[in-house]
Amino acid sequence: MDEEILRAINRLQYMTAAQVGRLLYPNQHDKNRYAQRRLRRLAEAGYLLRLRELPTPRLGSAPLVFTLADKGRRFVAGRGEVLPSSYFRPSEERAKARDNPFMEHTLAAVDVLVAAQSLCREFEVSMPRLLNERQLKRSSIRVQPAGRPEAPRVAVIPDAWFQLTVPDSEPVSIALELDRGTEGQKHWRRKVAALTAWAEGPYRKAFETDNLTVAVVAPTKVRRDHLSAWTAEELASIGKSELADIFLFTNASPVTTEPFELFFGPCWYPAGESHPVSLLDAQPETARAQPTVSVTPKPSSAKQLRDPRSDTPIPWAPPPEKPPLPAAFARQADVPAPEPETPVAPDELDEPDDEACWNLMENEREVGGA
Repeated sequence: MDEEILRAINRLQYMTAAQVGRLLYPNQHDKNRYAQRRLRRLAEAGYLLRLRELPTPRLGSAPLVFTLADKGRRFVAGRGEVLPSSYFRPSEERAKARDNPFMEHTLAAVDVLVAAQSLCREFEVSMPRLLNERQLKRSSIRVQPAGRPEAPRVAVIPDAWFQLTVPDSEPVSIALELDRGTEGQKHWRRKVAALTAWAEGPYRKAFETDNLTVAVVAPTKVRRDHLSAWTAEELASIGKSELADIFLFTNASPVTTEPFELFFGPCWYPAGESHPVSLLDAQPETARAQPTVSVTPKPSSAKQLRDPRSDTPIPWAPPPEKPPLPAAFARQADVPAPEPETPVAPDELDEPDDEACWNLMENEREVGGA
């Protein structure tokens, strides 16, 4: 189990006890105390770096954030895992943790990835590829925003990029954008123009795929509707309305929403539309005691990118002599049952789960009018 934890943190870069609990111990109802103990022991043994606490919520204490320490990095590398980066400085990791907006944004994106990996554990769904934000920053692509010849070139770096595959279906490539309600309309529309140029330009060659869904997770329904409307308006103004169906928006919380409902339920809204659709069309054939969800599919979750000069799909072929991307994200086996409960010291009982922090961020946004 310690190895499972280290592998998960290596892939997602930062995790809290609540996130580890949701991913590896979904049937534990002990307020993540078991996950806290295992993380504490790994940190004391030098495998994990325990970073500072997040801002204290209204109830309880702030959760600790963990990342791999040098000993843990050597361990997972020796087990065949690919490290997101060969560069590691503990002092820089601690400095990042002191940047509250950065860490809160990063952990909110990790919540979505935890839900995606939980889906793969419980259903016949696989995640053949995953690139976290650190990996995407190392190979960022600069583009000229579509319809803005006077604007400077900008780097397009999603919060994460991953693929999900249902048996007998093509992989669906998803670029994650985690919105925290801090960007105004002007800034968001510039981002949409850049994403459009990225999707129609270097994206296919860089990621070796011909489909893309930009999944935007917003904190509230009002914010979701604003982003959807701004995106539709920007695409219309630059003459790219045909790409509206690759942008999907939701305000469903990845912490409180069941993974199956988040990815297969009708809780996503195409740009400028008011009828929800599913993020993934084809449902897995087998599931573990999961009720059937009525899904309204969007035109194509694996949106094939087309040549802007015609209405025909662009054929894709692997670029010659291109070095491979980081190793595939292998589907993990079922997690064995946790060890029996042992008495817990009082100081181990006060870490809340991430749901409290997620709700706190939503409340702060509503109060601040962001």
